[in-house]
Amino acid sequence: MKNKYACILFLLLICPMVSVSNTLLLDSLFVQMDYYIDKSDVYIRRKEDKIKTVRQNLFTATNDNQRFMACHDLYEEYKSYKYDSAYVYANKSLDAAFRLNNQAYIDKANEAIAFCLLSSGLFKEAFEVTDKINAHSLDDQSRKDYYMLQSRLCYDIADYNREEPFKSNYIKKGNQYSDSILQIVQPGSLEWQYAYGLLQMKQENYPQAVTTFTSLLTMNGIDDHLYAMTASALGYIYWLTGKTYQAKIYTAKAVIADITSATKETTALRTLAGLLYETGDINRANKYIKLAMEDANFYNARHRKIEISSILPIIEKERFEAVEKQRNMLVWFVVSVLLLFLLLSGATVIIYKQMKKLQVARYTIEKRQKQLQQTNSQLTEANNIKDEYIGFSFYVNSEYISKIENLYKLVNRKITARQYDDLRVLFRESDLRKERENMYVSFDETFLKLFPTFISSYNNLFQSNDRTHSDAGKILTAEMRIFALIRLGIFESERIAKFLNYSVNTINTYKTKVKNKSIVPNEHFEQKIMEIKSGK
Repeated sequence: MKNKYACILFLLLICPMVSVSNTLLLDSLFVQMDYYIDKSDVYIRRKEDKIKTVRQNLFTATNDNQRFMACHDLYEEYKSYKYDSAYVYANKSLDAAFRLNNQAYIDKANEAIAFCLLSSGLFKEAFEVTDKINAHSLDDQSRKDYYMLQSRLCYDIADYNREEPFKSNYIKKGNQYSDSILQIVQPGSLEWQYAYGLLQMKQENYPQAVTTFTSLLTMNGIDDHLYAMTASALGYIYWLTGKTYQAKIYTAKAVIADITSATKETTALRTLAGLLYETGDINRANKYIKLAMEDANFYNARHRKIEISSILPIIEKERFEAVEKQRNMLVWFVVSVLLLFLLLSGATVIIYKQMKKLQVARYTIEKRQKQLQQTNSQLTEANNIKDEYIGFSFYVNSEYISKIENLYKLVNRKITARQYDDLRVLFRESDLRKERENMYVSFDETFLKLFPTFISSYNNLFQSNDRTHSDAGKILTAEMRIFALIRLGIFESERIAKFLNYSVNTINTYKTKVKNKSIVPNEHFEQKIMEIKSGK
């Protein structure tokens, strides 16, 4: 009996100690994670420096084979960092592969494009690209990459579309592809361990999945990106099995590894925010879900943004309610004190009036904040345009003054030397038209730096057979230039005509001709032009 009581007493003493120890360890890990979050710019700069180094290979490439390899290397750097750039270089590698007529390169490029599409949430488009790949014609390495891509695609769409029987069907297909990976890769390798752990997790064999993933984290050669994916998977399993403490530990480790590998296509921060929200740590949950949204916006992952948007308002509401609850408690405490000195009815009236004023003030502040955000956005665009074109103006004027100065010096020398025939030759050789064309080229380059999507957005306003394709997407046509000036806020035909050296009638004719060919009603065409977003 005494031993029984002793055991009970020991457990009562040791359990709080273990709980305190776990809390301290978790808090320490969060401090470490916040440190890495604050230093994330360091890892971003390292990533950008590496990308610059890899991009040099593309600049120095002398044939399509080298261009393909350089573009594919750039895709590899961007694929978990920035969707738009990864997609661009994946398509460039496909172009090079087609020019080489190399089927292996074509398949490799299509795999890259499909990965970009699924990472941004374009699942249907990703399936369409993978359908172009014949897995049976691939070598083992390419077939492994293909199976990994297909399994990821099936698992991601199952997570996104949770309606049955669709979810179960996609998981089943993903499991088949994971099993195919295990038939190709070396047993016990990093890739084998991850594929096997993922398969066990999707088959809900969680104990085996935990064992496999835990072993993988201790293996030699594991990089930060694979570590992050593995730790994130472990955290997810622990979350599903109700082991919240372990879930937080491994998910936080995944967040740190994502930061050190400059990975923006990630779910760890969102998962951690959900865990913290469930356990009542609203402030941290709110902080991390906002950081997760920043990563999703940076990477431009549509489905990640949708997933985060579904939980962000809930956490915000909970946080607001917690603050509101604290404020209300304070109000009631003050009221309780005032009850000693004031009548209950007077206090109630005062509080009611204050609450009404607070509601009105909150509504007014929210309304003005929205107006301020809109005004700031317009002001930012206007400042960008101003900065670019002030620089453009200074450069053009400086160049022009320099040319005039040189011309004056040359004319003066010719006059001093009485070389009048040379003056006639000099003036015949001067080409104002070429100078004006150079000015237009400089204008186009400056404008497209401000509005990089202008040409594609402009062409989207027409049927495909009426679209205009400028040289390498860097030079505007005369019609485009008119509407580029309009996008900059120059609406008067007289000012446009003066800049482009056309008559006002010619400008109006061009505008009418373009609007008539557009799929947009004439009266709405210029509004559509004004809706084209700047790239800064």
